[in-house]
Amino acid sequence: MTSLNTKSKYYLHKVKTLPTQVLVKKALRKVRGKSVDTIDRIFANALGTEMTDTEFLRKAWDSKYKFQNLEELRKHFYNKRKPEFFIDSSKRGEITSVICEHFSDALSKVAAEADKVCEHIFNLLGSGDVNLGKKIDWHLDFKTGYCWSPKKYYKDIEIPYGKADIKLPWELSRFQHLAMLGEAYWLTNNKKYSKEFVNQICDWIDNNKPKFGINWHCTMDVAIRVCNWILGYYFFKDSKGITDEFLLKFLKSILIHGKHIRKNLEYSSKLTSNHYLSDIAGLVYLGTMFPEFKEATEWKDFGIQELVKEMKKQVYPDGVDFEASTCYHRLVLELFFFSTLVVVINDEDFKSNNYAEIAQKIFGKEYVQRLYKMFEFVLHALKPNGKMPQIGDNDSGRLYIFAKREVLDMRYLLTLGAIFFKEPKFKVGEFGFCEEVLWVFGEKGYNIWQNLGENCLANIGSRAFPNAGWYIMRNDKNYMIISCGPNGQNGNGGHCHNDKLGFELCIDGEVVIVDPGTYVYTPSPDARNKFRSTASHNTVMINDKEQNRFNRKNLFQMKDEAGAKCLKWKTGDKVDIFIGEHYGYKQLFQIVIHRREIKFYKKEGTLEITDRLEGTGKHNLEWNLILSPELKQKLEINSDKLQWHKVPAFYSPEYGLIIKTEKFISALKALIPAEVKFSIES
Repeated sequence: MTSLNTKSKYYLHKVKTLPTQVLVKKALRKVRGKSVDTIDRIFANALGTEMTDTEFLRKAWDSKYKFQNLEELRKHFYNKRKPEFFIDSSKRGEITSVICEHFSDALSKVAAEADKVCEHIFNLLGSGDVNLGKKIDWHLDFKTGYCWSPKKYYKDIEIPYGKADIKLPWELSRFQHLAMLGEAYWLTNNKKYSKEFVNQICDWIDNNKPKFGINWHCTMDVAIRVCNWILGYYFFKDSKGITDEFLLKFLKSILIHGKHIRKNLEYSSKLTSNHYLSDIAGLVYLGTMFPEFKEATEWKDFGIQELVKEMKKQVYPDGVDFEASTCYHRLVLELFFFSTLVVVINDEDFKSNNYAEIAQKIFGKEYVQRLYKMFEFVLHALKPNGKMPQIGDNDSGRLYIFAKREVLDMRYLLTLGAIFFKEPKFKVGEFGFCEEVLWVFGEKGYNIWQNLGENCLANIGSRAFPNAGWYIMRNDKNYMIISCGPNGQNGNGGHCHNDKLGFELCIDGEVVIVDPGTYVYTPSPDARNKFRSTASHNTVMINDKEQNRFNRKNLFQMKDEAGAKCLKWKTGDKVDIFIGEHYGYKQLFQIVIHRREIKFYKKEGTLEITDRLEGTGKHNLEWNLILSPELKQKLEINSDKLQWHKVPAFYSPEYGLIIKTEKFISALKALIPAEVKFSIES
């Protein structure tokens, strides 16, 4: 008799433990959901999913707006000045003047990137520049050649684990490259950029029938796409390339996107994450920017209400996103920030620069305080080089990409926060002004930034973020961050790694020890599991076991076993002290508790680590220290008990990209309890 697989065991456990009434309700809900999907699939295949022009003109609009024909529709959308978007053509002259005067090299950079888009050359998720040919295949993973059928009902799309990366076509269809096209058009007035915008949008619509194919499967990506389409539209709306026919086609698809998002929200009463937040952002954008649609008011009101709820659910009181990932913190911050901004600038009391005041009026004081704290975390977390340390997953996720930066370069977030909150401490002199923010705030925003007082790295002190469990020690260009927090997502651990008591380290501005990153998700389950494993992090592994066990086939979940907690946090002028421990090795036959004490001598950049292993028995202990591939200075590790040697290792600074590096490794067979000390200095 064969053993039950994991899924069968899970459902058998549910049947045994859940009350009969609950089981019946769950079964009925599942049957009802499948029935609805079946009916929808049949109707979609039999009757089609396209909306006719006549149907759109007659039925799409709120009672305030009635369009009898295409000419009336065109006149309305060409002449309307409200609502406003942060990409505002009336600011075109002032923005291009500031760029030409103060950031002259930006013009050539933007044009070069936009030209690549026109040639269909894309660099996505670590692919390097790839030419997709004259006609883009929107359903293709161009890394592997795997292609999804555009005729398959969207809920029947499957993830080909180990064969291809479903994120590639999703990423391309997010249309985040439209920002570069728009910027190049404003700076050069070259019609080829508006032509490319129109051609790509039309081609995508023609080859992605609603409810069919991979690009309708994930609602999050539908929402991010519509946010970028709206951005692109406001760059090009005054262009002659925006014909009546294009406008009709575009608006129809925009409406279809909204209906799809509203009907396919990635919501669960147990857990909502960045996916649901993206869905909400899409609805807020649509409801705010297209009040003509019949559903617009409901979309906007619902979206604002849910933003407030999700801020409380997804952002800890200390201002950190709850998914145990520094890079997902960036994505979530962008989603909250830009959705808030779109609503704020369209409020009747907005006076061109009172952003935070209007935000508080609409969203409430607590919401705005947490939004502020999200930027405050970025201020403390960025390394001296302006890059974010990697804790947890990094899938390179963004809402918008206004400039080509290294994925971990997140200085622009502080420029956004400085202007929105008029906060001088977010204006860090060493980081400078990130010019892509001009597209968001214009010359007025640039003037706000210039008139702020200036902060510097030396003034950014050590800081604990206890809810997230991240502890940051700083002294000018000496820096380290320690991971000692929950698995995130209310214990689900979908984006966390087994990095408890691990750290990243910078000495005199140079990155020395790094977290290895993520690399990929579904195209290589083995690589996914390796990069999130204990052995891949700067901590202690015992008996080759994981701090938190995970099912190697479930790539977005981890058992909540480590229970890491901080026992002591003390900062001073000369030394910072951290003591923490985790309980992930209670799973062993002979229980072991790992306690780590870190003393950071701030001015010298010297680190003293004491690992105390409490419990019983003899165990195999292994230490790993992953080195930055850019490390130039010589690193000294001193210890009486440990013998260190270098071995090859891998580092991933962004999703899909892997770089060779080295790591120091040391092993010890020890009778527990045991205490091991070592120091790190350059």
